[in-house]
Amino acid sequence: MPDNFNTNNDNETFAFKRLPVSAEEIGAYTQKFFPQKKIKGHFFKRFAVWLIISFLRLLPYWLAYHIGTLLGKVLCFLKTGKHVAFTNLNIVYADSKSMEEKQAIYKASLINFGRVIINYMRLPFAGEKFWTENCELVNEDVLKKAANRKKGVVFVGGHIGMWDLAGGKVGMSGYPAAVVSKGVDDPVINKLVNDARAAMNMGGIETRNTMDQIFAGLKRGESLVLALDQNMKKGKGAFIDWMGKKACSVKSTAYLVKKSGAAVIPGYMIQQGPKKFKLILKEELPWIDCPEDPEKELALNNQSQADAVQKIILEHPEHWLWIYKRWKVVPDGEKNPYKK
Repeated sequence: MPDNFNTNNDNETFAFKRLPVSAEEIGAYTQKFFPQKKIKGHFFKRFAVWLIISFLRLLPYWLAYHIGTLLGKVLCFLKTGKHVAFTNLNIVYADSKSMEEKQAIYKASLINFGRVIINYMRLPFAGEKFWTENCELVNEDVLKKAANRKKGVVFVGGHIGMWDLAGGKVGMSGYPAAVVSKGVDDPVINKLVNDARAAMNMGGIETRNTMDQIFAGLKRGESLVLALDQNMKKGKGAFIDWMGKKACSVKSTAYLVKKSGAAVIPGYMIQQGPKKFKLILKEELPWIDCPEDPEKELALNNQSQADAVQKIILEHPEHWLWIYKRWKVVPDGEKNPYKK
């Protein structure tokens, strides 16, 4: 048993005496609290997925990089999601950017998306050596300081750069991590996603009856990865300002931070070359107090967290997924901007 492991470990006890620990220890932690489920049937689809992944893993990094780039260019040529992307670009930039500049952002975004697709089927299974030698963690001291306060960490980000792989770098750097997501309806693809996360020392929490699981994980010292750029249904989300227009967003983030005392750190991961990646952590966000109005306090902090993610997107628009319908849910009386 490693000296750093808390021998009194249970579902709600800080799992390690001090972080970070070895990737092997985080791997054992992930297997314990996020055991992988087997699926039955779907033999041919499972075989096809295995075959594709096996082939892609054999490719040299430069070739995989160019295949991802080519895939993005093909998506651009096919005008994939162009109406949605330009609706979003017009909402955010209006006349402050020319049509040529918007087209360049759209193309770069799809190229990044093509690389995300290829990388996601390769890098989670690349092993610890890849994550140590080819993926830099910027501002790790911010994470280390926050994690060792033993109240958990909430990473706020979005579909920016290599999004899910960012949590993988956290897990492979010796910090227990879990991502909250909606899950995938297709059982074979859902299994692929969960296996990829487990291979990166990252657990997965589906957005159904999750609060108990989230709070237990934060008490154990997990870093929770949340995407704040997801559209939420009315009743399950709250309207915030999102780059100049009201958008329905996750409303529970501030609540779980308030209740747990977890640190909030914005972050994102980008690819800088065929074999060069960087996870960039920003400074911890301060909590905004408003004791005379608890509801307003939560709203202010939800907006503050969203603002931090928006700032990253506006700094790196070519890395955001512009083809996503971020403003699909609108306040009563407003028109859906994506309807032609």
